[in-house]
Amino acid sequence: MQQGISRRSFIGSAAVGSAVLALGALAGCAPQADQGGSSTSAAWDQEVDLLVCGAGGCGLACAVEAKDNGAENVLVIEKGDMIGGTTAMSQGMIAGYDTKFQKEQGIELTFDQMYANLMNNASYRLDPALTKITVENCGKTIDWLADRVGVSFLDRIDIYYGPLQMMHNVDGAGGGFAIAFSACLDDLGVQVEKGTKLVEVLLDAEGRVEGAVVESKGKQRRIKAKAVMLATGGFAHNAELAARFDPEKAGTFGIGHPNCEGDGLVAASNSGALLSHINHMMCILKDYTIMSEHEGTSASANLNGFTNLPNMILVGSDGNRFVDETSKGYMSQDLNSPIFDKMHRDGAGYVWEISDEATVAAAGGKVVRGEGLEYVKGSDAAELAKSMGVDPIALAATIDAYNAAVDAGVDKEFGGFPTTKLVAPYVAVPVVPCEIITYGGVARSEKAEVLRADGQIIPGLFVGGEASCNSAYMGFTLSNCFTWGRIGGQSAASYIQS
Repeated sequence: MQQGISRRSFIGSAAVGSAVLALGALAGCAPQADQGGSSTSAAWDQEVDLLVCGAGGCGLACAVEAKDNGAENVLVIEKGDMIGGTTAMSQGMIAGYDTKFQKEQGIELTFDQMYANLMNNASYRLDPALTKITVENCGKTIDWLADRVGVSFLDRIDIYYGPLQMMHNVDGAGGGFAIAFSACLDDLGVQVEKGTKLVEVLLDAEGRVEGAVVESKGKQRRIKAKAVMLATGGFAHNAELAARFDPEKAGTFGIGHPNCEGDGLVAASNSGALLSHINHMMCILKDYTIMSEHEGTSASANLNGFTNLPNMILVGSDGNRFVDETSKGYMSQDLNSPIFDKMHRDGAGYVWEISDEATVAAAGGKVVRGEGLEYVKGSDAAELAKSMGVDPIALAATIDAYNAAVDAGVDKEFGGFPTTKLVAPYVAVPVVPCEIITYGGVARSEKAEVLRADGQIIPGLFVGGEASCNSAYMGFTLSNCFTWGRIGGQSAASYIQS
């Protein structure tokens, strides 16, 4: 054990097992008698046409569209004590093209530009058909938010997440969405029940949705519904579930919205739904000590620029580098897999970032450790190694080799072109990738219908937003949630009336 570092919450891959097992136990809900089976002899506590699970951007959009398309009795349940979910906590920036706002400002973008930008950012990991739907509708969704829902947009349209002037800004940031939707749903007479979470999706003997089990104040009840929409968000606050889905992610911490614990994914999976792409998530490097010993949050464990220092190197518990640190991509994504690999090889819950005091000082106070903590320090490599608990000979050789690469202008061992030497005295901090957004989830059709592994739909079950998969990445997360919420609402209304 290295000095001053605990290993709370580090889960070895042997403990997490297969990604497809034990989801029911994790959720605390009993499995159904058979796939899609439910106890039809039990009484229903309530009956609605459409039950929308989750009052984030996706669920709110679904409820409005469902009502506008003829669904009469729509109930929205929300696990938290306020509506908006992750959407309300966002910067309120949403990508789109060919919007009325862009037309007013003479901004011209094409579908091809938008699609290429999104897919390039996501390294083409996304489902092409579903992603095309997200992109095709992103501008229409922005206009719909303004004209139908009453969301107030600022005049400013930013160039962000790439070279395109596509990011529309909402007055009041993410909270502006919640305010507008609250008024819109009141006008439509849609009930939103807060403090209520989804426990189980109930199917009849033919495998069609017939309702759900929900829980409020510790008590469960059964709601009969002709259709159910899963808009419960992802699992970015559930590190245990992330590790079950993908053993590589063992050791992560969840720093997403507190209500994003994977409830909808678990309920859907227990009903026979296919989960896809569940190893694709955004992880941000955070201060391991703060996360493990100070109940850290995304803000308190923020490395405040340390990761982006020009001479930052990463080493494992053996004191050796293991990756080209300049391969950070968006928010350090390209570093995550090598870091997880090194953590597991070392049997530790973290790796080390190293820089020097002069470089930190030159940042002008922008690189400060959270919780009032000091960085691990050393007047030379030997003292730093002792403070870190790593091999002093190996660490000294690592720093010398890195500085030699700077002199040579190229890093022949790991690639890249380092420009700034490490000069004693040194500083270090233990880091761990923490999940903040998940991109995998419940598989769906182009109509937002939930799919089984055999490709067949589960009639009456719909999904969108972060609970679903394969159609969004940075810049397009809000476009994705609203667009697929709308599609889900339209499809659910049509199913109910068929």
